[in-house]
Amino acid sequence: METDSRRALRAQVADVVSERAGIDVPDTSADLLEAGLIDSLALVTLIVALEETFDVQLPLDDFDVDHFRSVDAMSDFLAGVGALPAAS
Repeated sequence: METDSRRALRAQVADVVSERAGIDVPDTSADLLEAGLIDSLALVTLIVALEETFDVQLPLDDFDVDHFRSVDAMSDFLAGVGALPAAS
């Protein structure tokens, strides 16, 4: 069962993807890479925006593009590195 915190994190990630990277997210499980919505420039923009929004440093030394395929994947990745929903 998804907690309120995880739901809030997922909603905030969707907002970042939409507002900062300019990507229209059809739903949180949509594969944005497969759909061609994320290119290399959008990915870099997205990584920076996620780090700024959630005040985390993403461990990219072992980079895995699968962490950025969908809002769900990004949310799970961020939660895994200890990110919490940003304060409003």
